[in-house]
Amino acid sequence: MPRGFSPLPRHTGESRGAGAVRMLLLICVFAGVAWLYTRHFDRTLADIQSRAAIHDASGLLDSGQMRQLRDFAALFRDEFGVELVLRISQGPVEIPRLKSKTLFLGLDLDNRTLMVEYPTWMRRALGPGFTADLETAHMAPYFASDSWPTGLLMALKRIWDQLMAQETRETPAQ
Repeated sequence: MPRGFSPLPRHTGESRGAGAVRMLLLICVFAGVAWLYTRHFDRTLADIQSRAAIHDASGLLDSGQMRQLRDFAALFRDEFGVELVLRISQGPVEIPRLKSKTLFLGLDLDNRTLMVEYPTWMRRALGPGFTADLETAHMAPYFASDSWPTGLLMALKRIWDQLMAQETRETPAQ
């Protein structure tokens, strides 16, 4: 091979346009990486928040049920701006200090009771009869058949459906 021979073409210089395009592409790469990082960070933060919202001291919920409960927590947060806090225990449930936009459900498996604490606006929208029925009559058959995880999910679904029905009644037709 002769000296100085290269199969690649020689690059003797670049035009202004090529340098500008290269710089623009480099900026786009950095912007894309920054955007992907923020998306990943937001998803990770949402996952951490939903994991903290659900505390199963009994250890009886499987991963699928936990995922469904986390999905409900995300729905309530995204649609109504309400944080769902769920405590499942083998004994009396202590109600933690709640913020004004927190929906709390406490499930005592030994005494077979469900405690529900709503934000003020939600309590007015659902009414006192709904809460009493949810805490007593709704869970009784699920406790009797030892399918309380299904009852808990159905309780959240009932709350969701009732709130969505209230929202559609209040929204004027377009």
